[in-house]
Amino acid sequence: MSQAINAPAAQTGQTGVSGENGSDAAIAAMEAAFDRAIAIAADVTARRMEGGSALDAARTRLSN
Repeated sequence: MSQAINAPAAQTGQTGVSGENGSDAAIAAMEAAFDRAIAIAADVTARRMEGGSALDAARTRLSN
């Protein structure tokens, strides 16, 4: 069973074709997953910075 790659609408990048095979939904799901991951990474970074600031302050107090 062969597929003609040059056939009209055979490639998913053409207008009107991507939604027919569900790739629009897949892209939306991936974007949502990336957005959640970015939000979690930002939260982790903020917490590390807060913890690092407290640790730096404690080290400074000990060295004085």
